[in-house]
Amino acid sequence: RLFAPRRSARVTAMTLKAGEVRAYLLANGVTKAQYDKAEGRGLSGLQELAESVNCTLKDEETVRMAVTAARAEKKATTSEAALTPLTAEERKRFAAAFEHFDKDKSGELDVKEFRSAMLDSGMCPYPYEQEELFKTADMDGSGTITFEEYCHFIQVYRAKQS
Repeated sequence: RLFAPRRSARVTAMTLKAGEVRAYLLANGVTKAQYDKAEGRGLSGLQELAESVNCTLKDEETVRMAVTAARAEKKATTSEAALTPLTAEERKRFAAAFEHFDKDKSGELDVKEFRSAMLDSGMCPYPYEQEELFKTADMDGSGTITFEEYCHFIQVYRAKQS
């Protein structure tokens, strides 16, 4: 759950996740600084911020649909042609890393394993960013990341860093 009511018993907790709310608000023109300030005021602060950009967090289905559409558009804008292909040596190195972090030897990384891989590779995302990065890497929405998705994520991440 995103937030427990803090100030008013009339406010009910939402089932939206923090990453969903953040993605939705940022996609609707809110700056990171505005989001961070509103988040400090809890659910009511985020709802006020949403209203300031003519949005609402009250319709969770609409928020989720908008976030899903934004993610799909973001994935589509990262052209496959723009991605630098991995060399055989890189694939071999990434395979070794993937196997190292696949603690349960399932052939896929779950959220916890993926987080460990990111931290070990020098990426230090905030918790809400970890969720977004995982969803970006999990291209088929299965809840786990295959080796091919892992390699694609690395290529996309590199392209964004360039």
